Amino acid sequence: MVASLRPVDAYQRFEATMTLDLQPGESRGYWKHHVPDKHFKQAKANSKINNVRAVALLDTGSEVSIIDATFARKLYIATGRTRIKLTLAGSLVYLYDVWVGDDLPPDYQVILGMDFMVPAGIRLDLGDGFMCLPDEIRVNLRGRRRIFSDKVRPVYVGEHLTLKVAESMELPLQIRGSDKEKL
Repeated sequence: MVASLRPVDAYQRFEATMTLDLQPGESRGYWKHHVPDKHFKQAKANSKINNVRAVALLDTGSEVSIIDATFARKLYIATGRTRIKLTLAGSLVYLYDVWVGDDLPPDYQVILGMDFMVPAGIRLDLGDGFMCLPDEIRVNLRGRRRIFSDKVRPVYVGEHLTLKVAESMELPLQIRGSDKEKL
């Protein structure tokens, strides 16, 4: 009976046009040209659950959000499905229902799945290592370095400008008094 089984390739709909042997550290397509030297890590964020510090894993592959049962017991949270107060970026508070589950990895206390991220308006940029909250609030993910150095200073134009596509304009640099002292 086993001899009558079709080979695996017999089930494919199309012939393979190219075989790629990806080597460690190699990137192809979009990632090769736009973020060739970036290393991707899990999307973890500092948060507070019911005003207690916690690390949240932002998991685009998860359909549900889960809080660790051991952590939930410390907060006196019921088992099953329960409502939590989740604080992100220090001031953005969500009241949300999550499942209480066992055996979450010890690195984080809650997994925030797509059931939370989509209604909350959260986008992830794993190339640059930040999450984008509503109103374009950008928060660096846990364990990521800052995108810009500490030597970057904001430039204040002092007037509203509208530029057309590919148009440029030269402006005199205006430095604040406190920034002049640092120079």
